[in-house]
Amino acid sequence: MCALKLFNTMSGRKEVFRPLAPPRVSMFVCGPTVQSGMHLGHARTYIFFDALARYLGRLGYDVFYLMNITDIDEKISQAAKAAGEDPMEYSKRMTESLIADMGSLNIETVSKFEPVSPHVDEAIRETAVLLDKGLAYQADGWVFFDTAKFGRWGRLSHLTKNGLALRPLELVPAKKNLNDFALWRPEVLVDGLWTSPWGLGSPGWHIQDTAVTIPLLGAQYDIHGGAYELIYPHHEAEIAQAESLTGVRPFVVHWVHTNLVKTGGEKMSKSLGNAVTVKEAMKSLSAAEIRFFFLSIHYRKEAGLSGIGAARRRLRRMKEAARKVGASERDGSTLGAFGRALDDDFDTPKALKWAEATLKAASKVGDRDRARRMAAPAIAGMKTLGVDLLEGA
Repeated sequence: MCALKLFNTMSGRKEVFRPLAPPRVSMFVCGPTVQSGMHLGHARTYIFFDALARYLGRLGYDVFYLMNITDIDEKISQAAKAAGEDPMEYSKRMTESLIADMGSLNIETVSKFEPVSPHVDEAIRETAVLLDKGLAYQADGWVFFDTAKFGRWGRLSHLTKNGLALRPLELVPAKKNLNDFALWRPEVLVDGLWTSPWGLGSPGWHIQDTAVTIPLLGAQYDIHGGAYELIYPHHEAEIAQAESLTGVRPFVVHWVHTNLVKTGGEKMSKSLGNAVTVKEAMKSLSAAEIRFFFLSIHYRKEAGLSGIGAARRRLRRMKEAARKVGASERDGSTLGAFGRALDDDFDTPKALKWAEATLKAASKVGDRDRARRMAAPAIAGMKTLGVDLLEGA
């Protein structure tokens, strides 16, 4: 039996991870909208899920990790126009930049990066099915999902009816309910694209994801990940769409969300203009330093950037100790207390502290063979998280 427990946003508690069809694990993580470069807020989320996928692999699972790329969006069209480029060419270039940033951060577990644009026909098909089932309606060129007909709306975000009333979505006068969300928008983001039974326009943001996941992962899969801010309305909408389309529930077994990165007390975001891009950060920081810093904060806690200097110093001391001992991750067959920390809701801060203390103690042991045995689980554990303490040694 798997000992790994993860906090499930849906239930609000830690649950033993039980994949649907072991040893396969299907994981989907919402990728960014590529109107500009990838920033450290994105990086935190993608580093966490890369580390989780690595650990699942070490536990013996065969992980298929799918990440979508939102390459059609109003912000992309605006950015492309400002750059004097075709929106699709612009998004292609920015997608290539994103994947390069992923590589520079040693994020290597994504099985497939999938742009949304090839799946517009599927989004149109799914929208038509929801209309045929009476779960959606047309209004002034728009198509909306009727949330009043989905009894589990708000369950993931744990919002009451009063709470939902304070969270209206697209403000279109012809909507039936404030929480109804767009499946199709009468907005042409790319000249001549896309034609639908409801006229030229573009798919809503939420239907883009199920248009990717249902064909590639099926009606149900193991882990859906993303940033905390996506819980409502984005992930709520995905649940409503998918379960209404397929009749299979739950749509996702484990919902896992990372908390925000903040700067100056506000979340890091492109729209607020306070984003530090990965390319900017890597002018002065290494991939190992960025990974270590974010993993030193529990994924469900907010992160600021003030602790980067201290994290760099901790990592440097750990590398020095590992090199002094001269151990290899191959010397350890188990991760010991490091693994037990990861099994408890992927408590990377606790695992890192244990590794730090163990390496410090091992570096003071005179018996070299004993020191290597002591240090091996810490070195192997850090390598599992994508931080190689012996790199360059």
